[in-house]
Amino acid sequence: MGGMTIVPDCLIEDIVVSETNLLLLPGANTWNDQRHGAIIKKADEFHSSGATVCAICGSTAALEGLGLLDQRPHTSNGPGFLEMVSPGYQGQNFYVDEPSVADDNLLTASSTGGLLWTKQIIERLGVFEANTLEAWYAYFSTGELEHFFALMQTLPPGNGN
Repeated sequence: MGGMTIVPDCLIEDIVVSETNLLLLPGANTWNDQRHGAIIKKADEFHSSGATVCAICGSTAALEGLGLLDQRPHTSNGPGFLEMVSPGYQGQNFYVDEPSVADDNLLTASSTGGLLWTKQIIERLGVFEANTLEAWYAYFSTGELEHFFALMQTLPPGNGN
């Protein structure tokens, strides 16, 4: 989509599965394609080990294909989308109509939930202190300059402020 070329840093089989690692599955409409089998298997390994798996937009269908959404709160592009791309979808009672849903080691987002999903990922990784993360999210969700300056005030010295 869009003609973007992505060059991986490592092979799928070289990805280390650890509770402290996080696997991001990007959105696309090709997740039912067999060529994604190895990374879908890796997502299952991550989930089974307690590591965090993050899926947005069409990649939520890959998790549904594993049955990971059947008994867990999750979101996507609507329950109808998941029913359409995964006829065996059984998670309708756990579907949450929100842009992004975090449930323990599973983070899912709709195609419009990218910003909140990113916030939840940054929070999970501990990249920012809580006040910095809130200021970051306020700025990027509103574009208001007051939040930019609040964000800059939360950063430690030496980070360009």
